[in-house]
Amino acid sequence: MIRPMSRSVLPRFAMLAAILLQVLPAAAASSVSTQPAAAKAIFPDGHEFRLELARTPQQRALGYMYRSRVAPDEGMLFLFDQSDFHSIWMKNCLVALDVVWLSDDLRVVHLERSVPPCKADPCPGYPPMSKARYFLEVAAGMTKKAHLNVGDPVKIVGVDLENSAPSP
Repeated sequence: MIRPMSRSVLPRFAMLAAILLQVLPAAAASSVSTQPAAAKAIFPDGHEFRLELARTPQQRALGYMYRSRVAPDEGMLFLFDQSDFHSIWMKNCLVALDVVWLSDDLRVVHLERSVPPCKADPCPGYPPMSKARYFLEVAAGMTKKAHLNVGDPVKIVGVDLENSAPSP
């Protein structure tokens, strides 16, 4: 049998409910505002790419291997501790990609368009012509569609670039 609330409990319950109604919306709003923005790359012409991040050596080695599709608004950003001649290869990749090497200040230092999947070993490597700190892979044809060229700036949002790549 359920007992009705006593009259002395009702004021306490009402006060608790009033407090919760004031505190919960503020707590929810503060948790939303502290959420990091989704990682994106933005080309000078406005093309945006939702980014996956390849931070660790294992993530960088896997990259886009075994993927049957890369959507036109997707990309993968490879993060390194320092600038170097970071090369790529297309072993076990199933789709062609555009690869954009970026300097410390996020300017394009090298660009390879429509790099084909590797069909047989040994797979060729694709090194940049200049040292780069990062590289970005997007679906083949997207850099041409966006008119991206060497020297252009690329904006990266939602990523703490200074603290995102662990040491090898």
